[in-house]
Amino acid sequence: MKIIFVCTGNTCRSPMAEGIARHFLSQHEIVSRGVMAQIGAPIAEHTRHLLEQHHYPVPTAATLFTNEDVHADLILTMTSAHAQHIRMLYGDEVPVVTLNDYVGEDEEVSDPFGGTYEVYEATFQQLTRLVRQLEKNLAQN
Repeated sequence: MKIIFVCTGNTCRSPMAEGIARHFLSQHEIVSRGVMAQIGAPIAEHTRHLLEQHHYPVPTAATLFTNEDVHADLILTMTSAHAQHIRMLYGDEVPVVTLNDYVGEDEEVSDPFGGTYEVYEATFQQLTRLVRQLEKNLAQN
């Protein structure tokens, strides 16, 4: 199964989710994208540090969401605005849903961009919880 995590710039949340998911969901193809990513921009230093600290795979650079990505099996966004953006550009048939909705939680994943290490760490903990629930959901299907 190909799973794409999507945020805005693909430097904080979605690469963090990618690294966590690649660790826990190694049987799946996991990538991340940004709906407004600057292609090749480095991921945020706090994101890199948190992934390295936990010995998770570290994505290298930002990648823009493109037409080819709509063929993924599952597209998981950090917010409903990201999902709406993708649907607006590519249609309602695209398999896109917010990560929190997919796993049955209420809270979307807020952008830590420009925040302290502690803010990034809170995002990391939230994404770890969501990805672990994703792992359970996928195992049941």
